[in-house]
Amino acid sequence: MEWYTHEVEKILLAALLGMIIGLEREWSGKAAGFRTLIVVSVGSALFTIVSKHMAEPGMASGDRIASNIVTGIGFLGAGLIFRSDKGVRGLTTAATVWSAAAIGMAVGDGEYYIAISATVLIWLVLVVFYRLQLVFDAMMVTREYHITYDGNADKPLDYRDFFDVKQHRVLDNKHIKTKDGFRYIWTIRAPKKKHDAALQLLLHNARVIELDY
Repeated sequence: MEWYTHEVEKILLAALLGMIIGLEREWSGKAAGFRTLIVVSVGSALFTIVSKHMAEPGMASGDRIASNIVTGIGFLGAGLIFRSDKGVRGLTTAATVWSAAAIGMAVGDGEYYIAISATVLIWLVLVVFYRLQLVFDAMMVTREYHITYDGNADKPLDYRDFFDVKQHRVLDNKHIKTKDGFRYIWTIRAPKKKHDAALQLLLHNARVIELDY
């Protein structure tokens, strides 16, 4: 029996395409990196190949297996998403795992042109668009400030003394009375330069007891 068949070529191509995407994730230090994306792509291709064989007359419907790949990858991707006080992390990695599964399915179905084109596009999004995202992040950043302010101060702390931003850019503005004074919580979306300038003013304010951001 010949071991190097057309199906084996599909598995190897799926591994190669998964590796291309996985290299970027590994380089970025993400949870799902080089090995994970290769395994996801190969596994999806294998399931698709097997489902096509099972679709022969008298066998189970092959499209059920293919549809369950999406469900299974959804559970795997959900485990990569984390929510913290600073926002949601892992969305891009989870989407990349989902896309690697789709590429593996395309290879398993013999749609090589679609699989290779999608791999190139995803790689460009992860590498090139990341640089654009850094530019956008520098233009507008959302940051949450936790400030403990001296309760004996004559004037309360006002974000307008530190930020020259419009009202709709202030996502949260509240203060809490504590034993050390007042606890101010500001969530402000502004250009990074304005955040840096406000941070310097807060750090040099003698009435600011504690600052966390």
